[in-house]
Amino acid sequence: MRRRRPAWSAVLCALFLGACPDDQPQDPLDPDLLVALAEAGGRGRGEALSGLYFTVSEVLECDCPQRMGVDLCAGGAAQLLGLDGAAQVVQVDGWLTFTPEAAALPWALSGAVERDRSFALAGLSGLAIGLFTIDLHARFDGEFDPERRLHGELAHRLLGELPDGPVDCRATYAIDGEPAPGT
Repeated sequence: MRRRRPAWSAVLCALFLGACPDDQPQDPLDPDLLVALAEAGGRGRGEALSGLYFTVSEVLECDCPQRMGVDLCAGGAAQLLGLDGAAQVVQVDGWLTFTPEAAALPWALSGAVERDRSFALAGLSGLAIGLFTIDLHARFDGEFDPERRLHGELAHRLLGELPDGPVDCRATYAIDGEPAPGT
């Protein structure tokens, strides 16, 4: 039996730690990953999950500062993003979109829905008005139960310039949603 010699790259990596591949896990809000998730389709079929949903959020983690008199952790970002209120959900054969209706920052998420009703949605949005620019990197992972209620975890990163200084912060929310009566 012939022994394999280690590849030269592995030997060099061991000798010079700076040459080793990055062992850090990928940022779940990395823009390239979000684009891939937003463009992915799943195996869920039909349109049964489509409709208007009423969502509520609970802050799980947040490192956002107070900006322009708004506490972004104590519901300010949830208001900005319209996480507590009506959201339009559209399912079309493996694809799902989630669009809050009353958001101050226009945004939407898209991605895959699977046969087991789990979903992974993502999106990148931005807004520039005068001296203020803000980008939103967001990801929403969850599932629908047999009664069409949705449950999941939404993580976002706000990045930009506001009149009172720069912002670069993250928050994670538990999201629950009920389909509107008649949908």
